[in-house]
Amino acid sequence: MEEGPIKLLGLSGSLRKESASTALLKSLEKLVRDKAELSIFSLAEIPLYNGDIDGDSKPASVEALRQAILLADGLVISSPEYNYGMPGVLKNALDWASRPAYASPLKGKHVLLFTSSPSPYGGVARSRSCVTR
Repeated sequence: MEEGPIKLLGLSGSLRKESASTALLKSLEKLVRDKAELSIFSLAEIPLYNGDIDGDSKPASVEALRQAILLADGLVISSPEYNYGMPGVLKNALDWASRPAYASPLKGKHVLLFTSSPSPYGGVARSRSCVTR
């Protein structure tokens, strides 16, 4: 039985129309098209996480995100760096996707995460602290 191409879901941590993070995902999409399908999911419509609406009838945009994650073999997350950390829009989407605990659609997914920054140091969140001297 022949398997189809690897299905990857791209998430950009930036909502900007001219986002470098989204541009990187679009470039990657072209580079991998012979081996994988990379579809980019916009986080623009994901509401702020609210436990009061995290029940059986989640917002449609959240259900769409969860379904896209379930159908993907892995995730590719491209994130700008905001004050040495991830942007709120990405954290919020991951909060929604991580529920319910121990049974989220993220469970068992392979994830590639990369950062982008106009800084000459690139994404340094992994190696720097926010402590001022």
